[in-house]
Amino acid sequence: MLSRSAPSVSLRGLLVAVILIAFQALAAPPVAAQATERAEPVTGPGVVTIGNIAANTRVNVRAGPTALFPVVGTLSFGTRVNKGVCVGGGSARWCEVTTMDGRISGYVSGRFLVEGAAPPPDDGLTGGPDYWKVRGLASNERLGVRLEPKSGSAVLATLRNGEIVRNLGCRMTGSTRWCRIRSTTGMDVTGWVAGRYLTESARPPVTPPPIPDDGGPDFYVVRGLTAGDTLNVRTRPSTQGEVIARLAQGARVRNLGCETSGQTRWCKIQTTGGVQVTGWVNGRYLREG
Repeated sequence: MLSRSAPSVSLRGLLVAVILIAFQALAAPPVAAQATERAEPVTGPGVVTIGNIAANTRVNVRAGPTALFPVVGTLSFGTRVNKGVCVGGGSARWCEVTTMDGRISGYVSGRFLVEGAAPPPDDGLTGGPDYWKVRGLASNERLGVRLEPKSGSAVLATLRNGEIVRNLGCRMTGSTRWCRIRSTTGMDVTGWVAGRYLTESARPPVTPPPIPDDGGPDFYVVRGLTAGDTLNVRTRPSTQGEVIARLAQGARVRNLGCETSGQTRWCKIQTTGGVQVTGWVNGRYLREG
């Protein structure tokens, strides 16, 4: 007598397999078209690339300007695209894009588009005087010299009222006039400052080179400070140098040479404690030790 159980088992297994395949097909993400166009560097106006994502991730391209539309492809970080019309605003801004080879076209969220900066306008601000003087700061304020012409850029140095700098040209960023300057005293610094704190200036006076002091002891001891006071160690032989350390009465330091600038004798020293600091101090507070 033939058994009928085997065909039913095969039929059941086939049915299960069909259900699993269908479920996987429904759960699987849409197959993304592969964009072969690799990114070119964002170097100027009209160049738009996919960005603001991790380098190994991709952005969905949709058939319409919302996440409700189906995905028609994906684009990797750095892919260069042609940008069309944009709709919406803020986080709801969507823009039409097409890859350079034309293989993918649709909409992406505007936050994933990185556009090359436009060239600075010819606003007539490239001339001006040879030198500027810093003015208009409060007594406790310093003017930041920044890496780029914007308020959030890194500060390279600071300037006080009355300091004279060389003018390397100005430009407008939004409603703010920024001027590129180069310092004329102390450290050689080039950067951008807010133009509203600058006024035209004559050439800075020529300062005679400092007079070096020959020889001297190997070590000095800090003396002559008032009770509770400390001696500033600065980055350069000037009261405009940044304070990097302070020495107490009786501190012993190594003599690295002195020089006279104007009426002040400055000495380059190195501390002798566990943490070594090298800088400049006012020589009037040093005694041979």
